[in-house]
Amino acid sequence: MNGVSQKQQVLQDLKRFVLSKASIVYILSDEEDRVEGLLRELASTFQPKPKVFVWTPLQGLTAENESLPDSASPLEGLDKVIQRPDHGFYVFEGLHAFLKADDPLVIRKLKDVHRSLRNRYSTLFIVAPYLVVPEDLRRDVTVYELPLPDESEVERMMMSVISGSPQGTKLLESLTNEMKDRLVKAALGLSLDQMARAFRSAFFGRTKVDSSLVEAVIEEKGQIIKKSGILSLVTKRPSIDEIGGLDNLKEWLRKRAHVLHEDGKTFGIPLPKGVLITGVSGCGKSLCAKMFASFWGIPLLHLDMARLYDGTVGEPEKALQVALQTAEAVAPAVLWIDEIEAGISIQSQKAGGGTQSRVFASFLTWMQEKTAFVFIAATANVIELLPPEVLRKGRFDQIFFVTLPNTQERKAILTIHLKRCGATLSRFNLDMLVKITEGFNGAEIEQAVNGAMIEAFDAGRPMTEQDIVIAAGNIVPLSTTMREEIGRMERWAYNRAIPASK
Repeated sequence: MNGVSQKQQVLQDLKRFVLSKASIVYILSDEEDRVEGLLRELASTFQPKPKVFVWTPLQGLTAENESLPDSASPLEGLDKVIQRPDHGFYVFEGLHAFLKADDPLVIRKLKDVHRSLRNRYSTLFIVAPYLVVPEDLRRDVTVYELPLPDESEVERMMMSVISGSPQGTKLLESLTNEMKDRLVKAALGLSLDQMARAFRSAFFGRTKVDSSLVEAVIEEKGQIIKKSGILSLVTKRPSIDEIGGLDNLKEWLRKRAHVLHEDGKTFGIPLPKGVLITGVSGCGKSLCAKMFASFWGIPLLHLDMARLYDGTVGEPEKALQVALQTAEAVAPAVLWIDEIEAGISIQSQKAGGGTQSRVFASFLTWMQEKTAFVFIAATANVIELLPPEVLRKGRFDQIFFVTLPNTQERKAILTIHLKRCGATLSRFNLDMLVKITEGFNGAEIEQAVNGAMIEAFDAGRPMTEQDIVIAAGNIVPLSTTMREEIGRMERWAYNRAIPASK
């Protein structure tokens, strides 16, 4: 925006509508208070200052010190707008319900409003959460989508909530620049009302700012996400240190640590689009997808592609549109699509006919053109099923292949799981355990440790390395049962994907 804040840009846009004598401006937003505040601020920049009237079906037309009688019905309210000779801003809230009902008299009266205001510096603003413009009004109405609050507005709201808190002084003392940045990022995508509620809830009873506050703010976004019907908010997200191995993928991610920070934006670092992770089952594909969200400290949304077609969320095309719009509304976020081939494979398109093809086309278009930071973390078990359009550069930044963990990675995975169950590492011969788990994937190593822990608990003693040896001996790894399939995957990935491990 060339140094202009988002709020200033919005005010400039609205002022341009007024000065160009746009008679009716339809503002797409569910933040009525915010729109009223912006228009009052806009009115203060004009001389003489126009009055700002607000109309609702219950109260009619009211201004700060004035109320117009007999203006509660939409026809009466619109008549008052036509009759007033002085300049003014008229904010109509709730009028879209009458337009949705296709009320012919309201539509006709709005045409009269257009003819009355088109040569005056007065504007009728219709504020509504969704667009309803009848065919008869399309030439007379200007549509403007109000962007959600940007970082500067979020920060102002957060500081206002902290200042009004009983423990505000203590909270400010512990608020580092890094934590402030993380909290602001977590609240992006919420309306001003929603973020005020989220911050008040998060700061309640607190005397210190820590990372748990970030999660508390993100949880507020869960309310928005639930309404989509097909997305879910995943709260359990492993950190980068809780996943063993995969050093190439981790290095790729660490180099993009500052993409959401101001210094990264100033330098001009482009926002990553997403990654596709394929490979052997149980080797951490889904964990990697979750790791991206915890690394950037942003929400993790799960899109269930299979559920898209089962009929429980309505028509697949509309359901996908709602899901993607929701993801953009709560951005920045990571959109995790597990087993992406289940929804957009070549076979599924043939089986599903036109619907599957249209869903696929819509999804590809969105992937290419989305502007909000919705990072796609997709996993695939059978990548050959995906159409070539998905795999080409521009859809994903990188395709990573995960295979069975090597010696160092098995040692790291064993260490993580032993620490998680409270074991003393010095009592275990890790090198020996690494040897006996050769050919195991990460999930099988975890299963061996969990099985050993159950045996030790049943025997009423601490877990020993012998318990792990016995538990591992009772597991037939995938590398044995699916040897040919794993070999096929590795041959495919040889020159088509980047190894996730060094």
